[in-house]
Amino acid sequence: MFKLIDHTADIGIEVEADSLEELFRESARGMFSIITEDLQDVECTQEVSGRVEGEDIQELMYNFLEELLFIFEVKHLLIKDVKVDVEGNRMKYRACGERVSPEKHKIATGIKSPTYHMMEIKQRKGRWWARIIFDV
Repeated sequence: MFKLIDHTADIGIEVEADSLEELFRESARGMFSIITEDLQDVECTQEVSGRVEGEDIQELMYNFLEELLFIFEVKHLLIKDVKVDVEGNRMKYRACGERVSPEKHKIATGIKSPTYHMMEIKQRKGRWWARIIFDV
């Protein structure tokens, strides 16, 4: 589950999940819910996969979201869902989505990048929690 949070110049999300993998999944869904007006309109017609590394969990999250944003910018692919396998500071992902169609999808907000500003990832009461701010 994710929710949008107010930020003075940028936009952010707070994410809560039962597992680390779900936290990454919901963070990606949150980011793409900012990019497109209605993520429900996106279908899983194309798939991409890859690997990401980071020095710590925050860098892993940053690199993961940055890579998905790169895929959006270069391949014009809106990501609807993603499956991840996290092992320490490395992860594999498989994402599905649909190429942007101006007739079908309305791009709401252009995201330049996730940021480290106010980024927080931790476990609280047995659940994972994250705050991520995006530069728009």
